[in-house]
Amino acid sequence: MVAVTKKIQITSLLKTMNLRVLIYGGSGELGSALISLFKKHNWVVTSVGTRQNSEATYNIIVSNDDDLETQGKKVLTESSELLKEITVEKYDAILCVAGGFVMGNLTDKEFLKKSDLMIRKSLYSSLIASQLAAHHLKEDGFLMLTGAAGLRGTPGFIGYGVAKAGVHQLVKSLSAKGSGLPERARVVACLPSTIDTLSNRKAMPNADFSNFIPLETLTQRIFDWTTGVVHIEHGKLVEVIAKNSQTIFDEM
Repeated sequence: MVAVTKKIQITSLLKTMNLRVLIYGGSGELGSALISLFKKHNWVVTSVGTRQNSEATYNIIVSNDDDLETQGKKVLTESSELLKEITVEKYDAILCVAGGFVMGNLTDKEFLKKSDLMIRKSLYSSLIASQLAAHHLKEDGFLMLTGAAGLRGTPGFIGYGVAKAGVHQLVKSLSAKGSGLPERARVVACLPSTIDTLSNRKAMPNADFSNFIPLETLTQRIFDWTTGVVHIEHGKLVEVIAKNSQTIFDEM
């Protein structure tokens, strides 16, 4: 009862504040769902993605064809300009949920091309979001990157595994002293298994959907981490797994 009351109080307070979040990957299904949720709670939302998100307050469009430095400069420059436009200097939160998934082992004719795509989508975006946090995240702000649950050997999708492993290492580096993150800022990694989205159902029509993470459950937990309704420690990797329609959040 106390926890429920606290959540209601925090939610009511947040609705009276002018809070700002940047969502990297805002044109994807998870990113779009997060934008809808934050907008519902009156946050000012900036989307970074390969396509415009019409629900976002502001949009920064990037291309996966650009190299890391080009993408990074574009996001940093346009983010700075937007913040000046709304006469503030910092974001309350930066959430990176950009990513994707492709199969491919060493015998795949497009192995290197697919691996490059996974690194660009997952690791490039995480590195850029992290540098953005160093410049434009509040001192007590929240940074979340996205990895993958149960990541060990991935012989059938090597590029994906390498990219996500890089994200996991990045979070551990960022949580250590001297990383360059603002004082008292928190960084965590969300490590979901398969999320229940239209594209995932279409790609895996014969899968057991009771083992898919409900999109609403995941977005609500990310929102609660961001606002402090649900506490999460700095530097944690959180595996998110669904089994028999039950979603488990396991901090590592």
